[in-house]
Amino acid sequence: MKTKLIFLVMLIVSVSCGTNNKPLSDAQKEKIKGEVKEVVNTFYKGCEEVNLDKVLETSYDSPDYIYINNGYAFSYKECIDVFKPVFSTMLNQKITVADEKYSFSDNSTVLYSNHCKSLTNYKDGHAILQDPTVMLLIFKKIDEKWKIIYGVESYIQKNVKNTETSKDLNQVELHKRIIGYWKSEVAKDTTCLWDVKSYGTGFECYFKYVTNGNVVMDGKQLWGYDNNLDKFTMAEMIKGMDNKIFASWFISKDKCEMLPIEDISNPDQAQLKWELEFKSPGTFIQTTIAVNKPNRTDTWTRVK
Repeated sequence: MKTKLIFLVMLIVSVSCGTNNKPLSDAQKEKIKGEVKEVVNTFYKGCEEVNLDKVLETSYDSPDYIYINNGYAFSYKECIDVFKPVFSTMLNQKITVADEKYSFSDNSTVLYSNHCKSLTNYKDGHAILQDPTVMLLIFKKIDEKWKIIYGVESYIQKNVKNTETSKDLNQVELHKRIIGYWKSEVAKDTTCLWDVKSYGTGFECYFKYVTNGNVVMDGKQLWGYDNNLDKFTMAEMIKGMDNKIFASWFISKDKCEMLPIEDISNPDQAQLKWELEFKSPGTFIQTTIAVNKPNRTDTWTRVK
């Protein structure tokens, strides 16, 4: 009896393997492709709606699951830990697929690959275009459902205009609020004077720090509007110090962010940045933020 049972199990395994390895007909491929396509569409929809739960429902919660994003490999749990805070900073994404391909290993394994581009608009006003992007998703039929068991995403990205915030925020007009002669008491017996004059689509500025009547530091800035980014870039030169380039953009009618240009792709990771909030045409508050924590606050008033 025991021998017959073992033989039966071996026969079932043999038949099962034979069924999986049997070449699929065109009709079977089209049927499977349609089923997998529905899951792919759910994956894309979750990305575009920045709904991580919807994205993850297409994946298999297993210790064997791996998703590689531009060279970084994540487990299922790590995808939650890493992408959840990233998704919370997004407004939306737009994915445009140029071409896609379905390959069939057997009736329970499908390899999906594509060439696409992705535009991501962020809540803080910056935007990133990933183009070109290539993706590979391996699907396995588990409990009668197609699930992603392995994924690879590779891309080249650049900063571009935010298609959402640019509808409502005219960066050139909003930045004109900075034009004027400003002062701030930045420390005991020390005043900073900032002279901002219109120049083309930007400004030329001169600033100096004065302590007890003596100039202890001064420098110049040249601001210009970048249409591709829908932001201002600002080159700053301070006597005796390295030159720096910054980016600036309004994230609301009254609030502006500034940070080093090298951090524009990932503002949340900037070691140092500034927020300007206009309280009136003649007053704004400048908050210095170090490692995502407010470090100091200065009040600026218009002299003329």
